Amino acid sequence: MSQVTNLAYFYETSRKVRGGRAVWVKDSNGENRKNVLLGGTILNPNKGFGHLWAAQLVQYTPAEGCLIFRSFEVVSATGTTLVIKGDGYSDAPEVGMLLMVAPDDVATKGQSALVTAVEYNASNAQFSVTTSVALTAEEGDILVEAKGNAVSDKAEVLVPTPNTFVEADREMLPTEGYGFENANYSISTVHDKEAWIARMQPLPKYVLAMNRSYIKGIFWI
Repeated sequence: MSQVTNLAYFYETSRKVRGGRAVWVKDSNGENRKNVLLGGTILNPNKGFGHLWAAQLVQYTPAEGCLIFRSFEVVSATGTTLVIKGDGYSDAPEVGMLLMVAPDDVATKGQSALVTAVEYNASNAQFSVTTSVALTAEEGDILVEAKGNAVSDKAEVLVPTPNTFVEADREMLPTEGYGFENANYSISTVHDKEAWIARMQPLPKYVLAMNRSYIKGIFWI
């Protein structure tokens, strides 16, 4: 006896709360783009279900791999509780991330904190994040991932030189739990493209300093 099981799965992603951005600058003469031929393994993948956004920045190092640049805009900070935007421009935080306030200069060190709990409020598109230690942050500050595996008061940014873009939105499966083992992602990114800054992830001053565009509101790498 043989059995045949037909299975179909349909889902929708929100274009109101998370994502749905026309981020690339369009040119009537066509777009420039250069791609990283072989790409590399993502060195800081999401642990659970995740998302990469079109025009999200990535630091590509040949023969080493790729670091996803993640950034988070602060709404408020009280003790070890941070409220950050979750509108599809800031990234989604995860338990286990090390975060720090982005410095103006990449060489500046600062306090890092471990994310111990995350709760998303869909009604106001915000994440409430609990950290292991308090971060000195205020509305409008940008948080980025910190280097290392432990909290430090002399932390460095994990991604000092983002140099390429993710070209299109991508859903990401977990790399830990859910029965997954030895999971890893490889990615090929692009550069020599222009994106609208207002539709990108929050960009701290040290990243904006790398912008090659002289047109206000456009980011070009």
